[in-house]
Amino acid sequence: MSIDLDSGERLVLRSPQDALYALVSDWPVNGGVHQQRAIDFCRAWLAGRMPAETVRQAFILAALEAGVSINDDEDGAEAAVVNPPA
Repeated sequence: MSIDLDSGERLVLRSPQDALYALVSDWPVNGGVHQQRAIDFCRAWLAGRMPAETVRQAFILAALEAGVSINDDEDGAEAAVVNPPA
C-alpha cells in the first residue's frame, strides 16, 4: 500500500512500522481521533499485541479522516479508499 501526500510525494508502506512513521512524521492533519488510534494500534503491533490487519483498518480510517489517498500497489490499482474533496 502507498499514500499520496499533499507535497506530491508517494510513501510506500510495507508494514505497520512504516504506517507509524507516516502517521507521526508526514501526516497532513494532526490531532485526529483516528490518527491517534492508528498510532496506538501501530505501537501495539510493534509490541506484539495487535494483528497487522487490525492496524491496516485503523490506518485506513485515519487516512479517510485526513483526506489522504491510499493506493493498493499490489495489483497496481487504486484502492477503494479514495477521499472526495472536502
